[in-house]
Amino acid sequence: MIGYPLVLARASQRQGTDPIHREGALKMPRIFRFPAGLRPPTRGGARPPRGWLAISVVAWAALGSAVACSNGSADQVDGPLDVGMNGTVQPSYSDGNITLYDVYTHVELPIRRPTQAEIQGLGAAPKGTPYPHAPYMLAGDESLEVHFVITNLESTAQSVWLLVDPWNEFVRWKPGVTVVSDEETDPNYGYDTEYLVPANSRVEGTLLTDDMQEIATKLASVENYLASSTAMQAEADAGDNSLDPTEVCNNIFNPQNRSNSGDLVYSPWIPPVIAGLTGFDIGLRVEDEADSDTGGGPDGGAAPTLALEISVDIQDLSGGNRIVAEGSNTPLIGIPTTVLSPPAARF
Repeated sequence: MIGYPLVLARASQRQGTDPIHREGALKMPRIFRFPAGLRPPTRGGARPPRGWLAISVVAWAALGSAVACSNGSADQVDGPLDVGMNGTVQPSYSDGNITLYDVYTHVELPIRRPTQAEIQGLGAAPKGTPYPHAPYMLAGDESLEVHFVITNLESTAQSVWLLVDPWNEFVRWKPGVTVVSDEETDPNYGYDTEYLVPANSRVEGTLLTDDMQEIATKLASVENYLASSTAMQAEADAGDNSLDPTEVCNNIFNPQNRSNSGDLVYSPWIPPVIAGLTGFDIGLRVEDEADSDTGGGPDGGAAPTLALEISVDIQDLSGGNRIVAEGSNTPLIGIPTTVLSPPAARF
């Protein structure tokens, strides 16, 4: 195992010394209209040995602006990674029913770019998979953990969504929102979990290896479903009583549904071969509903001041030829150019 340090803010810049409050995820308030009995039991799983890629993404909006990325030799992720949320952040979406404030950064995992000869040697896509060719990076080639700390710098508690929108070598998930009616708009799911963060406090947690494997499976399953004739026919037959493709995507990505649960909507679309994650977009969201009178969320139509710190541990299980070593100039596989979204998504 090897490691990359990437620090976007020094530890001395981090504000607040209160003990971390482990509040746990709130139950998902988003309602999608599925048959009863499709929710699986709570997941389990053990933490693997800690791996190597360390990333800190700190949204210190209390300082007046986002912290800029260091350009030192230790930086292994290209592009701007500064992210912040405070009252100056503009809504990412607003339609009169709901206003969303999102901040994101992208995390490109250090997966080696395959040579043309390697791609040609991969062969055709396995039967029952949606890929243009057999995957170069399999889910079983890596072990991932994402450790996170969400800090609330406000004097009131905040309901905060941690957002994880995954990529594999083929597609990048971008969920958007669905306008259900003139009175209702729902965000579509990535791997999204909600936390109640007390005033001037922090919440920490970990997406374990089984969670990250689940995220890879969810992306592959949605990819498989949307490429199917079933999804295309359902989109054409919109208006009948069957689940539309956007509802199916949301059911699959909902973190309460797991690939081992026997979910009647999710399970049929799990492909026999799962492409591994090559990166993800991660960030925070707060929601302001037009009829909301709850204590959490934006106050007076402005986003709250929040911070996100993450560290990503990755372990190479491929035999040592997929993940790039620290300090190497080997080209990375990069961000996929194909964006995948639910058919009804708006942005």
